[in-house]
This record gives sequence, structure tokens and C-alpha cells, in this order.
Amino acid sequence: MTKIVEGTGAGNGAGASAGVTRRGLDQDGLIVREGALSKVPTEFAPVVEAARAGIAAAFGPERLDSAYLYGSIPRGTAVPGRSDLDLLLALHHRPTAADRSDADALQAELDARFEQINGAGILLFDADTLLSELERYDLG
Repeated sequence: MTKIVEGTGAGNGAGASAGVTRRGLDQDGLIVREGALSKVPTEFAPVVEAARAGIAAAFGPERLDSAYLYGSIPRGTAVPGRSDLDLLLALHHRPTAADRSDADALQAELDARFEQINGAGILLFDADTLLSELERYDLG
């Protein structure tokens, strides 16, 4: 995942060390980050910027810990008109109905505004859950 917005920030995402020895793992056995903002295809840059601005405006630092872009767009493999926009928001608190409503509105706005994407999906979690031992290796 690639961090695109940061509030006060508890999480910092997966690190990447030099030298990949096996698919997805570096020489120290750590997970290598697949995506990066530098890999976002030019056609999708306005979508990512609009998502970043929309997330910051809708959630603000009082609710938002950090936001992550994942999937084909930050990997650089997205296909205009076929790929979706995948986002994960880490909030300072457990997601509420108001948070879900704001995320749904932003998803709909981005999908309607940008023909490059075939939908937008925003996952909501609280930062404590994301950083918990239970979710260390899996969000399932």
C-alpha cells in the first residue's frame, strides 16, 4: 500500500529494504512494498490527487490517521476504463455510520467524475485494529 494522506499518523505501512530475494520479500524477509506514487500511470494521477483532496476534506485530521492507495493503480498496471480505485482509510476511532456515509459519497463522486476508473472502493478501519496483533498479517 502507498500512503497518500496522513493525519497525525500511527501507522507507517510496510517498509522496503534494498535487494529482493524472493517474490514479495526483501533480503531481511520483510514484505516489499509493490506500489508507489511514482508508479501511478499518468492517466490516473488526477484521480489519485482528487482522492487525496477529497479524503482530507471529508475526514480531516480529527478523524483521519492515514490513507493508503493499493491495487493496480500504485503498482503501475492499471488499465484506463477497466481498473478500479482502491483506498484504505485508517481512522482515529472505529468507523461510524457518518464515516461510512462520507466514504460512500466520496466513492460515488470519484466514480462519476473520472472515466479512467471502473468504480472506487474505500475500506474503513480504526488505526488500533490495523496495528493489532490479530490483524498483523491479515485483514480478514
